[in-house]
This record gives sequence, C-alpha cells and structure tokens, in this order.
Amino acid sequence: MPKRTFFNLSDEKRRSLLKAAEREFSRVPLAKASVSNIIKMAGIPRGSFYQYFENIEDLYYYLVDIETEKRKILFIKFLKKT
Repeated sequence: MPKRTFFNLSDEKRRSLLKAAEREFSRVPLAKASVSNIIKMAGIPRGSFYQYFENIEDLYYYLVDIETEKRKILFIKFLKKT
C-alpha cells in the first residue's frame, strides 16, 4: 500500500504517477518494469517515488487493488441491474 505521503499529493500528481505506472506495466511484466521509466513518465524524482511506495511491487499491487475494486463495483451494478 502507498505511504501516507502519496495520499498527500494533489489529485493531478497522484493520477500522473498512476498513469505512468499503468503504461509501464502495460508495456512489460512486473519483473521487467522499471522505476526509472515510471518516474521519467511521471516527471518526479527517484527519491519521491520511494517516499510514496516501498518499491515497484508495492505500486503494482496497489494498482491491482484499484482495478479489482473498480471491477467489483461494476459487477455489483450489473447484478443489481439484471
């Protein structure tokens, strides 16, 4: 899970970082993903990344949690509708 400092970021900065991570994880598997690519796309210093997340796996699993929750909500809406 992200550190508290991540949640203190503006919405724009959080979205930018998450979007950069999504692009990187869409491009390569987790084992080949690069913090360098993510921070370059997000326009943040390397040190900032580690103030927000323990490591790249921490960020990856946070994104997985977000997507899981989105799909859960959609599934529940679908069930209520049908």
